[in-house]
Amino acid sequence: MRDITTIIVAERKALLKGLTILFLLTLPFTFLPAIIRSGFSISMIFERLNDSILYSLGFALIVVIAAVIQNYSGLADRKWYFDRPAFKDLDFYGRVDGVGSVVHDLETVLLGKIDNYFFRLNLIDTDKKKPILEIVPLIDLTDKEEEIEKLRLDDKFEADLFFGKRIKLNEIDLEAQNSIRKILKHLAARLQDLNFEGLDVDEEQLEMELRK
Repeated sequence: MRDITTIIVAERKALLKGLTILFLLTLPFTFLPAIIRSGFSISMIFERLNDSILYSLGFALIVVIAAVIQNYSGLADRKWYFDRPAFKDLDFYGRVDGVGSVVHDLETVLLGKIDNYFFRLNLIDTDKKKPILEIVPLIDLTDKEEEIEKLRLDDKFEADLFFGKRIKLNEIDLEAQNSIRKILKHLAARLQDLNFEGLDVDEEQLEMELRK
C-alpha cells in the first residue's frame, strides 16, 4: 500500500493530467446516444450534462486507477529481480524512468560503472514467462559504424530502438553474486578493444545518489 501511495504522490501531476485528458475525450461521446435517439438540441445537452460528467469522470478514474495498479505491479516485479544477489552485487544506482509521462509506464532501471564504462540495465517482459535483461552501454557511437557492426555480428547487439544487448534472465544465475558482473566486464573489455569512448557521467552526483 505504501508503494502505491508513493506512485500516486510522485505521479500526481501526470495522473491529474491523464484524468483531465480522458475526461475531456470521453465527455462528448456520452451525448451520442441521446443525439441519435432525439436529435441534437441545446436543451438536451443541458439535461444530459450532469449524467455525462459523472459517466466521463467515472470512466477516467477507472482508467487512471488501472494505470496505477499496472505501474505498481511492474515496479514490484522489477524490484523482486533487482533484489537477487546477481543485481545486488553490482551496487548500481536505481532510478525511475517515465516519471511525469501520461503514455509511458514507470520502470526502474539501474545505472553504474564497470571498469571504464557506465551501463544502464533495464528489465522488460517481467510479467511474462521469459523476462529479459536489457543492457545499454553509455558510449559515443559517432563514426563507429564498423565497430557497431562487429558488436552486432559477434556479440548480438541490437541497434533498432536502442543500442545494446538483450539476455533472457533464465540464462543467468541470479543467485550467483558475480554472474551479471562477469557479463558486464566482458562487454567492457570488448568496448575497450574496439576503442569506444564512454559518455560523461557525473560520478560525484551518482555517488551521492547511491548513498541516499
